[in-house]
Amino acid sequence: MNFRKIVELEKHLDVAHHIPGRIRVKFSPLILTKPVTLAAMKEHSELPEAIKDARVNMAARSVVIEYDPEHIQPELIEELIQGTDKDKKAQIISDLYGRLMNNG
Repeated sequence: MNFRKIVELEKHLDVAHHIPGRIRVKFSPLILTKPVTLAAMKEHSELPEAIKDARVNMAARSVVIEYDPEHIQPELIEELIQGTDKDKKAQIISDLYGRLMNNG
Protein backbone atom coordinates (compact mmCIF):
# COMPACT_ATOMS: atom_id res chain seq x y z
CA MET A 1 0.00 0.00 0.00
CA ASN A 2 1.23 3.45 -0.79
CA PHE A 3 0.85 5.25 2.53
CA ARG A 4 1.07 8.60 0.77
CA LYS A 5 -2.38 7.86 -0.69
CA ILE A 6 -3.88 7.45 2.78
CA VAL A 7 -3.97 11.22 3.23
CA GLU A 8 -6.25 11.45 0.19
CA LEU A 9 -8.50 8.57 1.32
CA GLU A 10 -9.22 9.51 4.94
CA LYS A 11 -12.94 10.03 4.40
CA HIS A 12 -13.21 6.55 2.84
CA LEU A 13 -11.37 4.61 5.58
CA ASP A 14 -12.30 3.42 9.04
CA VAL A 15 -10.34 1.37 11.58
CA ALA A 16 -12.25 -1.86 12.20
CA HIS A 17 -9.77 -3.45 14.60
CA HIS A 18 -6.32 -2.57 15.91
CA ILE A 19 -3.85 -4.27 18.18
CA PRO A 20 -0.19 -3.20 18.24
CA GLY A 21 1.38 -4.73 15.15
CA ARG A 22 -1.83 -5.37 13.21
CA ILE A 23 -4.61 -3.09 12.00
CA ARG A 24 -7.68 -3.88 9.90
CA VAL A 25 -9.05 -0.97 7.93
CA LYS A 26 -12.44 -1.03 6.22
CA PHE A 27 -12.83 1.04 3.07
CA SER A 28 -15.85 2.59 1.42
CA PRO A 29 -17.39 0.92 -1.64
CA LEU A 30 -16.64 4.17 -3.49
CA ILE A 31 -12.97 3.17 -3.57
CA LEU A 32 -13.92 0.20 -5.74
CA THR A 33 -14.95 2.63 -8.48
CA LYS A 34 -11.51 4.27 -8.62
CA PRO A 35 -9.00 2.01 -10.44
CA VAL A 36 -6.03 4.27 -9.66
CA THR A 37 -6.79 4.15 -5.94
CA LEU A 38 -7.27 0.38 -6.01
CA ALA A 39 -3.92 -0.04 -7.73
CA ALA A 40 -2.23 2.12 -5.07
CA MET A 41 -3.78 0.00 -2.29
CA LYS A 42 -2.49 -3.22 -3.87
CA GLU A 43 0.99 -1.85 -4.62
CA HIS A 44 3.62 -3.15 -2.20
CA SER A 45 6.85 -1.87 -3.70
CA GLU A 46 6.77 1.33 -1.64
CA LEU A 47 6.22 -0.20 1.79
CA PRO A 48 8.58 0.96 4.53
CA GLU A 49 10.60 -1.92 5.93
CA ALA A 50 8.80 -1.78 9.30
CA ILE A 51 5.59 -2.71 7.47
CA LYS A 52 5.66 -6.49 7.41
CA ASP A 53 2.63 -7.07 5.19
CA ALA A 54 -0.40 -5.34 3.71
CA ARG A 55 -3.23 -7.45 2.32
CA VAL A 56 -6.30 -6.15 0.51
CA ASN A 57 -9.51 -8.18 0.71
CA MET A 58 -11.88 -6.79 -1.91
CA ALA A 59 -14.82 -8.98 -0.86
CA ALA A 60 -14.60 -7.73 2.73
CA ARG A 61 -13.63 -4.20 1.62
CA SER A 62 -10.73 -4.24 4.04
CA VAL A 63 -6.97 -3.95 4.28
CA VAL A 64 -4.93 -5.69 6.96
CA ILE A 65 -1.61 -4.04 7.70
CA GLU A 66 0.95 -5.85 9.81
CA TYR A 67 3.76 -3.69 11.16
CA ASP A 68 6.57 -3.69 13.69
CA PRO A 69 5.20 -1.80 16.72
CA GLU A 70 8.75 -1.26 17.98
CA HIS A 71 9.47 0.89 14.93
CA ILE A 72 6.04 2.42 14.29
CA GLN A 73 3.98 3.68 17.19
CA PRO A 74 0.45 2.20 16.95
CA GLU A 75 -1.17 5.60 17.50
CA LEU A 76 0.65 6.95 14.41
CA ILE A 77 -0.94 4.28 12.20
CA GLU A 78 -4.37 5.24 13.53
CA GLU A 79 -3.62 8.93 12.99
CA LEU A 80 -2.77 8.22 9.35
CA ILE A 81 -6.08 6.47 8.80
CA GLN A 82 -8.51 8.46 10.92
CA GLY A 83 -6.78 11.73 11.72
CA THR A 84 -7.90 14.98 10.18
CA ASP A 85 -4.71 17.05 10.51
CA LYS A 86 -3.13 16.85 7.05
CA ASP A 87 0.13 18.47 8.23
CA LYS A 88 0.50 15.86 10.96
CA LYS A 89 -0.24 13.09 8.47
CA ALA A 90 2.37 14.50 6.09
CA GLN A 91 4.93 14.46 8.90
CA ILE A 92 4.08 10.86 9.82
CA ILE A 93 4.44 9.79 6.19
CA SER A 94 7.73 11.65 5.88
CA ASP A 95 8.98 9.86 9.00
CA LEU A 96 7.77 6.48 7.74
CA TYR A 97 9.50 6.81 4.40
CA GLY A 98 12.53 8.78 5.49
CA ARG A 99 13.41 6.90 8.65
CA LEU A 100 12.05 3.44 7.96
CA MET A 101 12.84 2.72 4.31
CA ASN A 102 16.40 1.91 5.30
CA ASN A 103 15.68 0.41 8.71
CA GLY A 104 17.29 -2.93 9.18
